[in-house]
Amino acid sequence: MDPRCSARLKSLFHPHLLPLKALFFFVLGASACMIPYIPIYIQYLGLSASQNGLIFGGLPFVAMLSKPITGGLADRGTFRPATLSRIFVAIQIVFMFAIYFVPRLEAEKELPPLMTSTSCQTMLRQTVDHLPRYGKPPAGNFSCNVTWTGINATVDHVHFHDFAQLRNFVNGRNISCYCEYRPNDPDEANQSGIHWTLQFWLTGLLLVFGWFGYGAAFTINDTMAFALVETSPVPTTYGTNRVFGTIGWALCALLVGILLNTFSEDTSVNDNSFTSMFLTFLIIGCCGIASTFFLPPIRNVDTRHEDVSVAGHRIISFDVLLFCGGTFIMGICTGLLYGYFGWYLTELGASNLLVGLAIFSQCVFEVPMMALSGWIIREVGYHNCMVLSLVSFGVRFLGYYFLGNPWYVMLIETTHSIGFGLFYASMTSFAFERAPPGGAAMLQGLFGATYEGFGQGIGGVAAGFIYQYYGGRTTWLAYGVFAFATAGCYATTKLIGLRMHRSRTNTLVSQK
Repeated sequence: MDPRCSARLKSLFHPHLLPLKALFFFVLGASACMIPYIPIYIQYLGLSASQNGLIFGGLPFVAMLSKPITGGLADRGTFRPATLSRIFVAIQIVFMFAIYFVPRLEAEKELPPLMTSTSCQTMLRQTVDHLPRYGKPPAGNFSCNVTWTGINATVDHVHFHDFAQLRNFVNGRNISCYCEYRPNDPDEANQSGIHWTLQFWLTGLLLVFGWFGYGAAFTINDTMAFALVETSPVPTTYGTNRVFGTIGWALCALLVGILLNTFSEDTSVNDNSFTSMFLTFLIIGCCGIASTFFLPPIRNVDTRHEDVSVAGHRIISFDVLLFCGGTFIMGICTGLLYGYFGWYLTELGASNLLVGLAIFSQCVFEVPMMALSGWIIREVGYHNCMVLSLVSFGVRFLGYYFLGNPWYVMLIETTHSIGFGLFYASMTSFAFERAPPGGAAMLQGLFGATYEGFGQGIGGVAAGFIYQYYGGRTTWLAYGVFAFATAGCYATTKLIGLRMHRSRTNTLVSQK
């Protein structure tokens, strides 16, 4: 056997690295059971697009707070990294699973547009006396023409419960009624887009705590991965281990899509049954916690120390600030993607199975990119990888804009390999490489906060309101143009910075 193939097989199945691969597989797999389908579940609960935007826009700021806190705890060495991972994964599981118990917001049930009855008593018995079966009075205008002993009287009512006034008027008399119900225009009724319902607050609050655990677990698991890669007895890279998380994400997302499609009565969001999704999330998440007990001991993530002024100079530099700006833009684009990808596909008539297949295809294209990310980064550099990632989002979002048949989304998802696979590997590697001694986890947390905090938060909130008032296609178009524009600005800024650096270098050489 070729020595290089033998070395790769040893890296793949070496006992030192197998628990890390299992950790990535199960933790990311559990997240895939929930996160891609949360917008669809929010639709199922009866919340609006702008409410979904507020929730998904606020959650990244929670992640922004969790990552530096987690990084500081890991660098300080107060808790073992594996212990921190168990705690944060458990927090994610408990609070995200609790969303299952949030009561669904019942939609207003409309009466037929025209109601007639030869007897007012019959009409009233079918409406006022049976009001509980409607859940709550539907909004609309009611006009009833009452005929009694040859005298006509017209009574106008604004709300359904005002029919009680008509019942008092009838008071047992044999009176004929002709009533017409005109529902309110749903577009006018929903112009505000925001309704502060119990479902909104419960869902948002539970997701806040669950997302804190999700973001913190990501940070500590990535930090442990780099520590284990550094101490590995066989040659390996972060990407070749992280790729198992992508495989877990793909398989679990597809599994949940199949389960939802199997146990749901119809492709409509209102007819979905989400019990299988939550149970799968619980089981796989517990497997993720169990895998942390098999990790090799990690005494400390990073124990090196350096002068504060030198560390600050290495962090606050042109390259780091530019890359951080690109990370922020990538977060904005990802905020739209995470919040409205499944939502948009269901609007186009896609089934849960297709949503699962689309997520699976994302990961199929992401896996080879994760495995090859180290080589690509060495060949083209971090900043060129960032430009490629921004361009991939532009192509992707414009593809969604022109999408008609939802099945064609499978072709568009090829861009996910660059937009997430290459970008995420570049971000984590860049942060670890540029971190001053003693601050690897902290810098990982700061980059994660920029990407999953400010970026995804602002992107999600803005997308929610654009989506609510202008629709999905316009939102994808606007973000696609934005991604292309920022890619051009990033490349131009890098070229200007490179020329300035060369100019300063030449000046110093000439002075010598």
